[in-house]
Amino acid sequence: MNTQVQQLNGKWKLIIALLLLNVLSVSAQISGNQVYGKNNYNGNNYNQESLPNNSKVSINDNVLSVSVKILLNKKADGFVMTLGLNEEDETVAGCSKKITARITGFIEKMKSLGVKKENVYIDFISQTKIYDFEVNGMNSEQIEKGFEIKKNIIVSTSNVTSLEKIIALASDFEIHDVIKVEYYNNETDAIHNSLFDEALVLAEAKKIRYMKAFGKRIIGTPTATEEFATVFPKTQYNTYQAFETAEIQTNYNNRSPYLKKIARKNKTFYYDGISSAGFDKVINPNQTEVGIQYVMTITMHYKIDTSI
Repeated sequence: MNTQVQQLNGKWKLIIALLLLNVLSVSAQISGNQVYGKNNYNGNNYNQESLPNNSKVSINDNVLSVSVKILLNKKADGFVMTLGLNEEDETVAGCSKKITARITGFIEKMKSLGVKKENVYIDFISQTKIYDFEVNGMNSEQIEKGFEIKKNIIVSTSNVTSLEKIIALASDFEIHDVIKVEYYNNETDAIHNSLFDEALVLAEAKKIRYMKAFGKRIIGTPTATEEFATVFPKTQYNTYQAFETAEIQTNYNNRSPYLKKIARKNKTFYYDGISSAGFDKVINPNQTEVGIQYVMTITMHYKIDTSI
């Protein structure tokens, strides 16, 4: 009877300890044109080294510490895409009429792709005056030229194949700015709970193995810390430029001026998700579709009976 009471008390203590866990959430969106705004890939991407190393086990006379690290690659359940557009005219009314016509036409056409009106939101961004210069001989004067209105169209869809179709359709209405695309999963709590349970099973197996190997026995109840990271694609994009260039030999004795034009070099962006190396378990390791990655790390500390 006393053993059952001790076990019950131990379970409650473990539950209380786990409620005090430190939960880490790394959130962002997948790449749209916003990827051009990133100044430093290494400063923005998810740092795989920030969490405890996998398979880390330490044991001394008093405590056994076991760390478990799990990676889940999961496809997104839905997407939210933001498109930007603007319109200029001599009057505000003219701007408003033109931009409304483009947006209305675009929304109507998207119905053919299964995008309902309630899945579209129009975000009014700005209404500003436009200025230009009028040149008279040697003088120039700044004048009002008209107005500009900017709006964003936010579209949600659960079909990944419809994203490119929506972008192509938007170009028919001179909507070319794909600002960003966000990925999301519907039941993140269920994902967290599933990974948590899986980590506890792996930690228990490690504990049993090491206790058997060293002939030790656990006493009391364990303590635990948890780190749970949700990693969205945007932070995991990298970039590079691959090219060779020639050198120009300058003749300093020649005073004739010249203009050196540097050719445009193509810049490549690619998805560089969290590597599967260094994890106790990887779920969906061969997933090719870009999605959301989840990292669960649990570290358990067990007290060792030193009387043996």
